[in-house]
Amino acid sequence: MQCLECGETIYQLDNGHLLNCSSLTLQEYAIRHHLPLDMILHSDQINLPDHVDNYSRPVARPTEAARQTLLGLRWSGLLQERDAFVEVPGEVRRLDLLLWALDYLSDYGFQFHQDYEYRADSHRVVAKNRLRVPLRNLVNEWATPEPPPAFLGALAVYMAHVAEWHAGYLFMAFSRPIYAESVREQLARDFNIQCQQLKLSDSSDELLLRTQTLADGIKLLDLLKSRLIAIPTAWERFKAETPQASVTKELVFDSAHFITDHPAKCSNLHGGRYVLQVEVTGRIDPVTGCVVDYGYLKQVVNQLIIERFDHHHLNYAAEELAWRSSTEMLCVYIWEQLIDYLPGLSGIRLYETTNSWCDYQGRTLAEQQAAGSDPVLHPFKNLPAQAANRKRLLNKFGQSTVAACQVN
Repeated sequence: MQCLECGETIYQLDNGHLLNCSSLTLQEYAIRHHLPLDMILHSDQINLPDHVDNYSRPVARPTEAARQTLLGLRWSGLLQERDAFVEVPGEVRRLDLLLWALDYLSDYGFQFHQDYEYRADSHRVVAKNRLRVPLRNLVNEWATPEPPPAFLGALAVYMAHVAEWHAGYLFMAFSRPIYAESVREQLARDFNIQCQQLKLSDSSDELLLRTQTLADGIKLLDLLKSRLIAIPTAWERFKAETPQASVTKELVFDSAHFITDHPAKCSNLHGGRYVLQVEVTGRIDPVTGCVVDYGYLKQVVNQLIIERFDHHHLNYAAEELAWRSSTEMLCVYIWEQLIDYLPGLSGIRLYETTNSWCDYQGRTLAEQQAAGSDPVLHPFKNLPAQAANRKRLLNKFGQSTVAACQVN
């Protein structure tokens, strides 16, 4: 086999050769030369076993930087138990970030592995980058009575690995609500940075924090700037100038409704299939290659819109639509439900039939926070203001009711 980097003819390509001649791992080599791993690897390089005896014990007292790194990864949910091991997964684009973490986590006995696994579901070999350590090495660390690691150091590690930057707002998903609440409280108490809690799913413990305002997001990045700049691939995820793009997700729901006081057939109860297209615009994350993950986009729209309306009666599923469940009003309502989770929301299109649809662009999240819900959704909210006018009806309805009661 000839190495396409150095031209040397060798029996077998491995990381040892490639790192010496090109500083590439096998996975990076395969991507760079657009070759499937199946054509590069020998069978004895695939599905290799591992054993806890291959690892050293942790040092007696890990450094403060090591403790901060471990805590940040614990908040993120990236410390994953697998058999007798704990693993930290890392995508190929974040390989330098994974190796940066290894510099500190080696205190606990972590080692780097690029494993090659045959996947029967896709009929191909895939590479997995991981930091791995025996579970036994961390038991005492998680039970230690020592003071917790420095907050900002751990938070920077956490943000470097999983935080997202959308339209000027930071999104931070935590594996457990207790971690999210602890971070939210400390940011508010010590740094006057406010975060809003967003629940992703009723069936999951995962909790999402989003900086409350544009100013909160800027303040948090400024607070952690020096730390994030020192972590590979971290700062660029939030501040690198990259192309803008728009992505759209289409989802479908079936609902019944009627249009109150409509002069034609729409006043009758009828049903139909609604097709909803949700568009989000923003900069392309240089590490993930995405504006927003389609999975997250689908999860948000499903939770907030589809589950509420699918096979339900629009007029009774949301009080804002009780009077007028038109596509226009429905679009305004949908926008207000989604904007907290999707601040890059740039447009929605809602088909009521294949020939009838509504396009809508609502307020930005900052505008929504300042103005509140659009009054068009709440025509009956200020009825007490018309109380004097309505009291004229008492002469007709009030007296008749009294008379009827007396007769009975």
